[in-house]
Amino acid sequence: MPTTGEPETTAAARADVCLVARDAAEAAQLAARLAEDDCAVVREACGRDGLAMVRRSRPAVVVCDAELPDMGGLEFLQSVRGDHALDGVFVILVAEHADAHLRRAALHGGVDDFLVKPLDLDELEARLRSGLRISRLQEELRQAAVTDGLTGLANHARFREQLEREFTRARRYGGVVSLLMIDLDHFKAVNDTFGHEIGNEVLQRVARGLRQRVREIDLPARYGGEEFAVICPETTLDDAFALAGRIRQSLAERARVASIPQLAPTVSIGVAASNSPGVCSVADLINQADQALYVAKHAGRNCVVRCDAPGQPMPSAEPRAADVDVLHKRIAALSLQAKQLCLQSVWALVQAIEARDPATAYHSRNTMEYARELADAAGWSDNQRDILCNAAMLHAIGRIGVPDRILESAGALSPDDAALLRQVPLLSCRILEPLRVFETEIVIIRHLRERWDGSGYPNGLAGPMIPLGARFLAVAEAFDALTSFRRHRPVRSIDAALDVLRGESGRHFDPDVVALLAELADRRRAAWECRIETALAFLQHPAVAQTRAPD
Repeated sequence: MPTTGEPETTAAARADVCLVARDAAEAAQLAARLAEDDCAVVREACGRDGLAMVRRSRPAVVVCDAELPDMGGLEFLQSVRGDHALDGVFVILVAEHADAHLRRAALHGGVDDFLVKPLDLDELEARLRSGLRISRLQEELRQAAVTDGLTGLANHARFREQLEREFTRARRYGGVVSLLMIDLDHFKAVNDTFGHEIGNEVLQRVARGLRQRVREIDLPARYGGEEFAVICPETTLDDAFALAGRIRQSLAERARVASIPQLAPTVSIGVAASNSPGVCSVADLINQADQALYVAKHAGRNCVVRCDAPGQPMPSAEPRAADVDVLHKRIAALSLQAKQLCLQSVWALVQAIEARDPATAYHSRNTMEYARELADAAGWSDNQRDILCNAAMLHAIGRIGVPDRILESAGALSPDDAALLRQVPLLSCRILEPLRVFETEIVIIRHLRERWDGSGYPNGLAGPMIPLGARFLAVAEAFDALTSFRRHRPVRSIDAALDVLRGESGRHFDPDVVALLAELADRRRAAWECRIETALAFLQHPAVAQTRAPD
């Protein structure tokens, strides 16, 4: 039971902060301060009850003592990090004494922040708010990664993940899951006749119609293009077929565009169930629903066909090579589309983060442009260059976890504040890790602070052992930082910045990349000076600077 007397948190009630602390008075004081700002706080005094509370309330941030009555803080941390349902929870460990061994073990174990008593409640509150910002951003990114940008439905990646989960559950516990594959009839003609904007409106109307027609436990998704799918847990083939009929009838009206009365979209639907003959895997279930949809199309469209319809041909056990090739291309196209949509959402968040500090408002976009030019000059492929540019775009997203007082500091930073600011790339990786589409970019960002001489972090890599993308990004990022306004130092000219980079060549930076940047500076000086002036102008005249911003 909670030690504070407040109501026990139910599974449906999400908490912002969970305090697992022995000192009830100190925890109550902090909880009261957070409650003033409408933060939902829950508390426990021992580890096992705390773990149960964390799993029940799914908080954004957990503050845990390093020593609890029934377990150590490291054991508690290991339990949290071992539970995938708690991915993204920001954990702060609080120790009684400064113990270097405990700090290292906690950092290796996945703790996000480490504090030593006596606590400064103002500092702890600031760090909690940083954790809340990071956790909320992660949630926004997760939603962006699994949501179709046009329709707001689940995207193809979320669809596959959910179908795998429901299929496994049905096989394990003897249930059934049905699948509806839905395709808009003659949709190419809609785009060709009325334009893609009207086509997009039709897709959005279909998506709204699906959400309104299905049950709460069903998952409607955009499968790709003009194709949709609905996962129906605990639904027999007969019930799914009846649902498909209702959807077909209702979408004919809901998909209409009022301004174009002659446009009357219809849909064809194929239905299959996990307990149908021949369904042994998720792929089989999709194939049978797809085959039923194919039959519906060839039966005149605007109808529903189930996988056990009489006379329906069974799919061949051996797919043709041409079919496999088409499928590979389709999957690749969907993956690329998902990544591009995710990038658009993330870029909007990056710009919002940088807007917190006008002095760095152009940092990510300018770093991305310098990285792009370096990659082109080095003869990289389009794919390699795009990955580097993505990493440049995303490398500073971890600034959301840095308190405003550090970002806005006009003087020299304290050692602790400077250390926190240096952790931005690792914070960025922590935020991006749930988005698997950025795996390669995360590797580049993770090693951004490695040094050529091996004295950097997080792994002390040296020379060619540092990922090539990280070496290129380090030079591009440093050059933009040197030529940009910072509150604690003056702006350097292009030549002065190059002198600094040359002085660190062979120690901090890859000598070849520094030399390549210097060659580019000679050829691109006028364009680079314009880019630098645009960023500086933003500080005084944002509206004017925006009109001069690079694409």
